[in-house]
Amino acid sequence: MRCSAFLLAVLLPSIATGQQSVAELERAAAARAKGIATGQESVAELERAAAAHAKGGEFDKAEALLARALAADPGNFRVLYNLGVAASFAGHNQRAREVLETALRQQPQNVNVLYSLAYVNSALKQRDAALRLVAQAAKLAPQRADIQKLLAIATGDLGAYADSLAAWDRYLKLDPNDDFARRERAYTAACTGQFEEGIAGLEWFLARHPDDAVGHYELGLAESQRDPVRALAHLDKALALKPDFAEAHTARGSLYYRQGKPEAAVADLESAASLRPGEAFTLDRLGQTYLALDRAADAARVLRRAAELAPEDSTIQLHFGRALADAGQAAESRVVMERFRQLGPRKNRGVPSGLVEYLSLTPGEQRADYRARVEKAVGANPRDADAQLHYLQLLLEDGRPGEATTAARRLAGLKPGPGVLAGAGRALLLSKQFAPARELLEQAAAQGSPSADLHLDLAIATFRAVSAGAGLQQMDLVPESERSGDYYLARAQMLDAAGRSGDAASALSRALGAAPTRPDLYQQAAGLLIRNGQTFEALQMLDRAARVLPRNREILLMKTTTLALARQTGAAENLLKQIQNLWPEWHAGWVAQGIILGTRGRFEEARRALETAVTLGARSPEVYYCLADFTLRSAPKSIGAAEAAAQQALKLAPEDPWIHSLAGRIAFEKGEYATAVERLREAVRLDPRLTQARRNLARAYAALGRKQEAQAELDAVREARRGSLEPVEEPPHASRLFQARPPQDW
Repeated sequence: MRCSAFLLAVLLPSIATGQQSVAELERAAAARAKGIATGQESVAELERAAAAHAKGGEFDKAEALLARALAADPGNFRVLYNLGVAASFAGHNQRAREVLETALRQQPQNVNVLYSLAYVNSALKQRDAALRLVAQAAKLAPQRADIQKLLAIATGDLGAYADSLAAWDRYLKLDPNDDFARRERAYTAACTGQFEEGIAGLEWFLARHPDDAVGHYELGLAESQRDPVRALAHLDKALALKPDFAEAHTARGSLYYRQGKPEAAVADLESAASLRPGEAFTLDRLGQTYLALDRAADAARVLRRAAELAPEDSTIQLHFGRALADAGQAAESRVVMERFRQLGPRKNRGVPSGLVEYLSLTPGEQRADYRARVEKAVGANPRDADAQLHYLQLLLEDGRPGEATTAARRLAGLKPGPGVLAGAGRALLLSKQFAPARELLEQAAAQGSPSADLHLDLAIATFRAVSAGAGLQQMDLVPESERSGDYYLARAQMLDAAGRSGDAASALSRALGAAPTRPDLYQQAAGLLIRNGQTFEALQMLDRAARVLPRNREILLMKTTTLALARQTGAAENLLKQIQNLWPEWHAGWVAQGIILGTRGRFEEARRALETAVTLGARSPEVYYCLADFTLRSAPKSIGAAEAAAQQALKLAPEDPWIHSLAGRIAFEKGEYATAVERLREAVRLDPRLTQARRNLARAYAALGRKQEAQAELDAVREARRGSLEPVEEPPHASRLFQARPPQDW
């Protein structure tokens, strides 16, 4: 359970609130009316109107106006940031997070953006992300009281009580008159084991605020370790003041349960579960209470839900397995108990001090610190399987597959439990090291009753390492009752590879039937159809997806790009306009616009769209390649800007032959023929089939007076035309964006 029960309403540091004046609204409305009438509604007028609505608390209207302003000027950081703030105040925290993440990509050290995004993540229960952001903000602005306050709350929510206590101390030095912060500081002290200090602080607070329900709740929790009678009195008072206080119901019910009074506990725990149905701890305690009352069927029901909410909590799995056994469901109980054995003992979830200091480091510094810790652990105890697993993951992330394979064999030699083997196998699978992944996953499966996830991973590894037929044989081992949407999607891919297109289509239908609201399944299924040339079928599927998920921007964008691939460019452009009006801050929409315009030969417009996408956070090598290419084709062309984009693409994908070819073409146009030869030769070395690169290389050799080498390249082009090299003429970057990569990776 979280340390602090209260929610802090933190005022975001941008749009001011307060009573709007009639004059302000009238001036804003008049300016907008004039702009609309003349077709020249300016960004400044939209901003002023948004500010007027925000002052009156009409944040929905402010958000809509700022979205229009951003659509008109997508690179405007001020508008972008204020849109995120307005969306948060309007209660649209998912939208706020997306917008503020875009703002952070533009200004990574902007304290206001870091703070606001941390607040939004906290509201979305993304506590790890919130803490990382507010720790960075605190490092940049240590004297800002609001940041220290949010830092204290975020660390307390994660159980980092020592760091939380330190943050409360820093905050109270900046704002010593905040009684409610003193309450939280006292409770945090109790959470660290400083019970006397914590109880004294909470009693001081209640003497000043006797009707504060949270204070009584927190004092009740602190007293429960030493004086259950006093603890119950304070919990009773908290619930008298606030009858729907879910945390207090959980605390009182848990205290009754520990006292051996399940009859008294059950009413509180049922109330808490109805108020907070997504709280695994409460459901687990309610399930144990039902067991104590010999209500095994009820226990199995609520513990099933607890196990779904916390699948990695071995203690909940243990309680669930026992409840199933008591309810006479022996077969399922055995499966759950095997899951418990694979998970092992419950991990210590306490967070040591120093977490804030670590999170305030740059990503590079964090990576170096983590590496040093892992390497130290491996060196100190080479037989520590967990340390070896982390080391294997490091090697894979660093792109060192040979060393990773050696580490995988070393890990297997330690004969660890199935959980470690399955984790290592999955890491190898995700890194496309299929053969070693299969070996480890087979060992994990041999140690017990494998889960459906392990079966699926093993089947995919077998498919990639051996054959589609072998993968399908492994898929058949997954029980019918455990076949998920992911299962049927993987099966469709294997059936397609085996040439069984009809069966593959049936498996795709079952995948979507198993999980009809999962957008990623629609995207992957549509991608499979597009790669097989079934664009019409992909469009039908995406039409269905858009009806099921009408506000999902990834689905709408994939429908747009599929329309473009089907050469329905008018329909694609109309849908893209809708996307950009709804989400002007989303870089993927601008990427799609740039690619569609580029394929239609409108290179100057395409260049501007891709530049906007880069401003908003697009960072893939494909985007930079297309930007360089379209910039070179624009009129008037900007060779310097094209070269800069190509250099960015090369940094991100140094082994891409097409990028080297484009860089060589740019160098040739600049008259730098020696550099052109160097780039183009590298392109041909990486892929000898690139006939256009060979033609450009011949031109560069000729410009340098190296006629024999120029003729050799032209001869190679003629050979390719006769079929010996299967020439490749078109770069894959635009289609790769549209067909194979999720928009967030653009």
